Amino acid sequence: MIKIVFAFVLCFFVASAYSQGNTGATFFNKISNQGSSQGSLTIVQDPGIAKLVGIHMDASNRSKLIDGFRIQLYLGSNNNAKNEATQVKTRLLSLFPNERPHVIYEAPFWRVQVGDFRSKDEALSLYKKLKPEFPSCYAVPVNNIPLSRLK
Repeated sequence: MIKIVFAFVLCFFVASAYSQGNTGATFFNKISNQGSSQGSLTIVQDPGIAKLVGIHMDASNRSKLIDGFRIQLYLGSNNNAKNEATQVKTRLLSLFPNERPHVIYEAPFWRVQVGDFRSKDEALSLYKKLKPEFPSCYAVPVNNIPLSRLK
C-alpha cells in the first residue's frame, strides 16, 4: 500500500515538473538577458535544474498559508457555546481593540483565538498581556495563517 501511495505521489510531482517546468527556465532567461547596458550573464547548467527551480517557485506562489501559533481564549461545545464565543470576542475587543480575534466553528467546537505568530515564542508576548484578563488562555498551533497577517 505504501509503495502505491509513494508511486502516485512521485508521478504527481513528475507531471507537475513537466507541466510547470518553464517557470524556472523563464527565471534563468530573465536574469541572463538583462540588456546590453547592464552587462550579461551566461548560465551553464543541467536543464533539470531550471525545472526544479520552477517547481519550487510555483509551490511557493501557491502556498500562501503557513504553520504558526495563536492564543486560544475560548473552547466550548455546549448549547450556548456560540453566544459564549461571541461574548469572549466582544470582551477581548473592549480590552484590546487593536487585536483581531478569530471565531472558529469546527463541529462541535467553537473557538476564539487571537494573534498570528510564526513561533510560540512570538506568541508568548501577547499571552502574557492576555493572561490576567483570560486566565484559561493558552498558545495553540495552527496551520492556516496567511503570510500577510503575520506580526
